[in-house]
Amino acid sequence: MTHRFNGFHGRALYELNGLPEEVRNGPLLQRLLQLLETPWDAVPERSGLTAVRHAYFGEHNQGMLTLLVDDDAETLRIIDILWVG
Repeated sequence: MTHRFNGFHGRALYELNGLPEEVRNGPLLQRLLQLLETPWDAVPERSGLTAVRHAYFGEHNQGMLTLLVDDDAETLRIIDILWVG
């Protein structure tokens, strides 16, 4: 099952603009494409709360995405991006 990307929302929009282009078009994009195919590969924020998940990206996991996954609508929305690389 492939989910649809529902965009960058909230803080993620602001944080996306601060990322280097090679990160946006490289590891971030690669991880996003993986998550659309396998959204369960992201870790739930709290047990029993599977809609909010975290996923790491980058060669050494220098970045973390917070995402909302709606399995009923089959959508994925990025709400926060952290990059320490």
